[in-house]
Amino acid sequence: MSAHNKYSSILTILKFVLLYSVIGQSFFHDQQLNAQSSDFGFDNWYAGSKNFIEVTYGIGDLKHKDFSAEFNSLSMSEIKLGRRFSKPAAGFKIIEFNDNYLFSSYINHFEDGNTPDNIKIGYDIWRFGFGYNKGFGYNFKGFAILPYHQTGLVWNRSKFTHPFTNIRTFEGIDYGNDIDILNKYNDVIKFGITSHAGIDFRISNLFNIGASYETAVIFPYHKFWKQTGSFFIETLAQTGIDFLTEGVIIKEIPSAAPILYFVLKNGLSYFLYTLKQEDMNWPFSTAKPITMEAIKFNLKVTF
Repeated sequence: MSAHNKYSSILTILKFVLLYSVIGQSFFHDQQLNAQSSDFGFDNWYAGSKNFIEVTYGIGDLKHKDFSAEFNSLSMSEIKLGRRFSKPAAGFKIIEFNDNYLFSSYINHFEDGNTPDNIKIGYDIWRFGFGYNKGFGYNFKGFAILPYHQTGLVWNRSKFTHPFTNIRTFEGIDYGNDIDILNKYNDVIKFGITSHAGIDFRISNLFNIGASYETAVIFPYHKFWKQTGSFFIETLAQTGIDFLTEGVIIKEIPSAAPILYFVLKNGLSYFLYTLKQEDMNWPFSTAKPITMEAIKFNLKVTF
C-alpha cells in the first residue's frame, strides 16, 4: 500500500470516528438533559455508576456471500474495560442502564479439516475498539435481569492462513474470486461495526454473568459518504425506538419495557445486518463484506 493510500485511509477513519463521537456526545447530552427534568435526575446516573472489567469467550463463524470456499469456525477471547451507569425508571423495580467501554479481542479458527468437497480457510484476527450498550432491566433484591442492545466501532487486523496456491481450482470450482477478496483483508487493519443482543444477570454487587449474540461487519474499504449515510439511517431508526420506549412504553406499560426495548432494538439491528451482508453500506449499492456471527458468554466484575 502506498504512503498516499495509507494517509487517505487513516484520514477517512478519523473523519468517521469524529462524526460518530460528535453524534454520540450530542445524543448523550440530550439524555442528560432529559434525565435532569425527570423524577430521577442525572445525579442518580452518577451515583449508580461503577467501573467494570469483563472477560468473554465466544464461538461462531465468518461468512462472505460471494465465497466458493468456507471459513473454519471461530473461537474468541475478549476483554472489556468500562463504566456502567444506572438509575431507577418507572418505579424502583425497573432500572435503566448503559455501559461505555473499550475492548480488545483475539479470534482464531477451529481446525474443521479440509475435504475434497469443502476447502476451509483459517485465520487469526486481532481487533480493538469501543462501544456502548443500553437497556432496561428488572431489579430485585440482590439480583437483576438486564437485557440490552449494544453497538460499537472496531478495527480488525486479519491474517488468513489458507494456502492460496491450493485453492486456484478444485473439482471444477474456481477459487480465484476468494483469493481476490482475501487479499483485500489479509495482514492490514480494516474498519468495522459490531452489535450485540445480550442479557446480563447481576448475581451480586461484585459479579455479573451473561450471554450475547454478536453480529459484525468488516469493511473491505471506505466509501465515506455512503458509510455516513448508512450510519445516519440506522441511527435515526434506532433513536426512534429510544424515544418510543422512553416517551410511551415506559410510561404506559413499564413492566414490559425491558422486553419490548430488547426485541425492537435488536430486531432492527439484525434486520439491517442481513441487508449489509449484500451491500455493506445499505441502502447504497456497495461491496459485499466479510461478516461474523458469534455466541458469547461473559463474566463482569464491577468495582
